[in-house]
Amino acid sequence: MKRLAHILLTACILLVLCWTLWIGVRKQKEKPRAEEPAEGAPKEDEEKPEDFVVKLEKEKWKALDIDKAEPEKAELKPQRIAFGRVLDPAPLVTLDGELAAAEAALDASRAENERTQKLLAAGENTSRKAAETAQAQFRADEIKADGLRRSALLEWGQVFAALDAVKRREFVEQLVHGDTALIRVDILPGDALAVLPKSARVIVMGREQQPIETQSITSAADVDAKTQAQGFILRVDKPPFPLRPGMALTTWLELPEKPRAGFAVPRAAVIRHDGRAWVYVQEAEEKFVRKPVTLDTPLDGERGWFIAGDGGIKSDDLLVVTGAQSLLSEELKAQGGGEPD
Repeated sequence: MKRLAHILLTACILLVLCWTLWIGVRKQKEKPRAEEPAEGAPKEDEEKPEDFVVKLEKEKWKALDIDKAEPEKAELKPQRIAFGRVLDPAPLVTLDGELAAAEAALDASRAENERTQKLLAAGENTSRKAAETAQAQFRADEIKADGLRRSALLEWGQVFAALDAVKRREFVEQLVHGDTALIRVDILPGDALAVLPKSARVIVMGREQQPIETQSITSAADVDAKTQAQGFILRVDKPPFPLRPGMALTTWLELPEKPRAGFAVPRAAVIRHDGRAWVYVQEAEEKFVRKPVTLDTPLDGERGWFIAGDGGIKSDDLLVVTGAQSLLSEELKAQGGGEPD
């Protein structure tokens, strides 16, 4: 009886295993093969759409007036940007008048002191009291003149304080007549220069096409009270247009360091989209690729922008220098997007 029960139990287990195996084989036959993609799905060997690419027939991109050129190699001297204003010369004129009066009084008291001291030493008709009075007046005038010179040094720097009376008066006259101007500029807060800039290019608001060059630069005696930025005093002789006190300006300070290598890219070659700067590079006769670039420093005139060697372009790139905006429109149209920025 027990043997019969074992036989029946074994038969049931075998029946269940056979049923499970049959179900699995049947489902495997019904399952689609993995290497056969579903209908309508792209095959792996099909070409996928490329991002930032415009493909145009030669006749079409010529109709868009597309012009190309290799990037111009350029070197950029190390610079710092600074912002400032033209200084009012009135306080300097007042200081010069006070200093001139003090120096005149000093010359007179020095001469009187020397005369009385000689008379006293020779036993001539002069009292010791008169000699002491003349000496005291000389010392007082000397102290006053020295104090005004220190004020000139603190307020206007070494260049002005080191001038003698004649040259200082000539300088003040040039300031009054507009033949010379003084400019105060401050670099960005948090920045600092360990060396004095060797030259400066001044750009006045509204006169961007007339930059002014100067090599007369001294360190300011103080820092900006609000920004705590490092400042410099620039002297501009014979400016091409009147520099009125208070005029706002931007200055590029050239540093005595090794120039950086890069490229000069025309302004028309640079487009802005999605908050970034881009250029188009022709990689084939009918293929243009949009590449991001890092704009370093604006250049004079039509030279556009300086892009450092690691800024996104190479020397053998064929840049689209005219018609880049038209290519962006064509690219966005092909992607079904909106208008460019």
